Amino acid sequence: MKRGIWDKAFLAFFLCGFLAWGQTSADKDKDKDKDKDKDKKSAILPSKSLKQWVQDLRSTDPSVRDFALIAIPNLGISNSEAVPAIAERCSDPETAVRSKAIMALTMVEILDKDIPRVVDALTFRVQNDPQAQNRFLAIGALTRFDATDGKKSIGALVKATEDKGSYDIRRAALGALVQMTDRATGPEPRAVRAALVALKDNAKPVRYAAINAIAMLGPPNDAALATAVIKALVDLSQGSDKIFALWAKVGLVGLDNSNAPTHMQYVVRVLKQGDEQTKAEALRAVLILGTMAKTAVPDLIDILQDKDFNMVFMAIGALATIGKDAKVALDPLQKLADKKDIPEGIKLAANHAIQKIKGNVVQPVQGK
Repeated sequence: MKRGIWDKAFLAFFLCGFLAWGQTSADKDKDKDKDKDKDKKSAILPSKSLKQWVQDLRSTDPSVRDFALIAIPNLGISNSEAVPAIAERCSDPETAVRSKAIMALTMVEILDKDIPRVVDALTFRVQNDPQAQNRFLAIGALTRFDATDGKKSIGALVKATEDKGSYDIRRAALGALVQMTDRATGPEPRAVRAALVALKDNAKPVRYAAINAIAMLGPPNDAALATAVIKALVDLSQGSDKIFALWAKVGLVGLDNSNAPTHMQYVVRVLKQGDEQTKAEALRAVLILGTMAKTAVPDLIDILQDKDFNMVFMAIGALATIGKDAKVALDPLQKLADKKDIPEGIKLAANHAIQKIKGNVVQPVQGK
């Protein structure tokens, strides 16, 4: 059963969620205020059962359908029974209703039996919705599914990497294709080709998503395609853009990890000498490379003293993914966890990393 788009494994949490865990007390106060606002909104919802809200989804009045789609995800109860009706609303004639339906499918519980119909509904929106916003939202909703459940969407996502309506759609589609990759069988050739084409996109965020995708998809099974990927990565690794060169190095390690020490020299150099943005990218690269990035451990330990808690948080995550090869970081991590003047999230992350490095089984970090 899928509980929500925010339920991610430990690595994804560290890639995307460090801002939330590394927040200051002031940020937490703001979150409390937001929770209060949410409670107020919940209080103004009419008192109806889930069944009644589902009936509203079939109202002839689009505003009633629209409001029901806002209410159902916020009921605070199991709402999986509403999924079939919500999936139907993805084809609503009203643009706003379709938008709400797509967004609702990122939040409600989805039973295994309903996953195919949801994937079909979202895939159809990616391919056919006339509104760029809805195509973008549908791609985001699909990322809650893995390669097993979301495989049928690959064709639509590949096509979306060429969407002329929005560079954000093209960028998001490349990220979703990574999500749909089956690590056991290797990347879908269509996804790799789409990423290679996207390297020449006019929009830099799309090109960035493309190099990330190539680096994370892994080695293609097709020899000719693998050769094309290697050529593209080598060219980018020798370019003037440090961030693109960095991710090209990550991709080359993925294609042949016997060269990891050579390519890691560049990553470590960026960790030592890069500006804030390139350092953050290097930390993400280490998170992806995991144990292959063990030569970066001394520099990651140094970053634990950084004044920027976001950088510290990412360094903690990187050490955790390196695992037992980062044992030299246990003492610095413990000292960090014992400090009194740092956010609670940093302490929790440090303790979590300590357990990972020691080889203890720890529960994946879950979203709220």
